[in-house]
Amino acid sequence: MGRQTGTPRAEDEPFIPYVEEKDYPESLRHLLDPYVQRMGFVPNALKIYMHRPEIAEVLWSLNSAIMRDPSSTLDQFLKRKLAVVCCALNGCAYCTAHSCSMLKKPAGIGAEGWGMEETELSDLISGQARPGDAMEQACFDYVRAASSDPTNVPDAVLDNLKQHLTPPQIAELACLVGFWKFYNTVHDSLHIPIEADLLEDARYVGLAAR
Repeated sequence: MGRQTGTPRAEDEPFIPYVEEKDYPESLRHLLDPYVQRMGFVPNALKIYMHRPEIAEVLWSLNSAIMRDPSSTLDQFLKRKLAVVCCALNGCAYCTAHSCSMLKKPAGIGAEGWGMEETELSDLISGQARPGDAMEQACFDYVRAASSDPTNVPDAVLDNLKQHLTPPQIAELACLVGFWKFYNTVHDSLHIPIEADLLEDARYVGLAAR
């Protein structure tokens, strides 16, 4: 189920069947191949989205535009760390497990990885880690406030954001929060099974501190 936690076990069956590899839409190949290269496999969620290739194309393109586009105004590693905080705060074990796995993978082995240590990752999600500078602190404060209650982001958080980030950076940051809220909602509400190899990383969702 989408909120699996605890002892690793066999992967659950999906609520609706996955699109089988032989039926992957050719129109998505230009987006799917980079996904596989980055992740090292085809995530279960993508095999659900492929039932609606027109929507999948837009969502996967949006994911790339927000998280890793060459035009990005925010550092990619910072956005990866912000994203895992979003997912954990939103309570999405599926996306939290994926984000944690990617952050822990060694860098430079083909698939995307950032080489974070277990304790470093735990401190990040729990809020015990100290951001690198005032700009990063402003980002994390906003991410925690906006993910927890977007209708009640404190003025002080927004003022601090405006002090340390440019308008393009603020727009990019807000889109990051909104994008993961969307993804988390879809993945949780359909109880998309966490891949067996990633089940252990679902435990991180319980560390989220608002």
